Amino acid sequence: MPLSLKPAPSAECSFAEWSIVAKDRNKLIEILAYLYLRQEENAQRVINALEPRRRTPKGRVVENVVRKLTAARPEDVELTTSGTKAEKEAAENRIRTSIFHRDGLLFQHISWIVARQAIPHAYMTSPHVRQADKGFDGFIIELDELESGIKRIVMCEDKASTTPRKLVNSSVWPEIRMILRGDRDDEILADLVTLLKSVPDIDAEAAVDEMFWEGARQFRVAVATGENRRKSGSFLHIVAGFEAVAGGPLETRTAGVLPFEDVREGLALLADEVIAKVKEIAGV
Repeated sequence: MPLSLKPAPSAECSFAEWSIVAKDRNKLIEILAYLYLRQEENAQRVINALEPRRRTPKGRVVENVVRKLTAARPEDVELTTSGTKAEKEAAENRIRTSIFHRDGLLFQHISWIVARQAIPHAYMTSPHVRQADKGFDGFIIELDELESGIKRIVMCEDKASTTPRKLVNSSVWPEIRMILRGDRDDEILADLVTLLKSVPDIDAEAAVDEMFWEGARQFRVAVATGENRRKSGSFLHIVAGFEAVAGGPLETRTAGVLPFEDVREGLALLADEVIAKVKEIAGV
């Protein structure tokens, strides 16, 4: 598998430190490329060590994927040296935003792969197509033994940040509190019904109506950050307070951290490798 998980004991959650397996890095790049090309079945075939099926990307998909994986934009880089003071400041702001969006979306794709490795038979929402989509980043649904009812629903939040603790406090914990208050129930249930409609031989609306919402609901928080955020040999401090915010039994809270020597440089390198693989797959 291209990503390994090293569990660490914690009373806050089921925690693991993630890492990219060096010898399987090319496999990770290929999976990411297929996911960005919206060829999820081929991504799954690579995970399962099967040969991908040849599919020609439609329209401007390749061009759009390359744009999403490129930060900063060349025209903004040019303005930082040739523009007026106002143009330089605006370009620098756009550069920062484009990097944040590129890294956030790329890490969502990596997180999807980790979830697929960990729960291979679950039903999952695909990684986002749009950058900076609001709300939770994905859902994982596990059905019961008869595959007629919902066993658990895992709501996923993925962040890539140089200051992850600050971001978790300001963004992730408030989002979970909103869920627990029921402020997003209509949106979540609509997404669940849509996802379940792709499951064979299940009445999606009946399954949602019959589930015990509070008992089925779980949370998963994943963070990509830099090694400089490690404290006392661990990244557990990043998710401190998870239990107090989400409550419930330990197994209903999962968290993981993927560290890079430098998170921005690490994700930029990964993005460049995915771009090259996307072009190779498309024959560009």
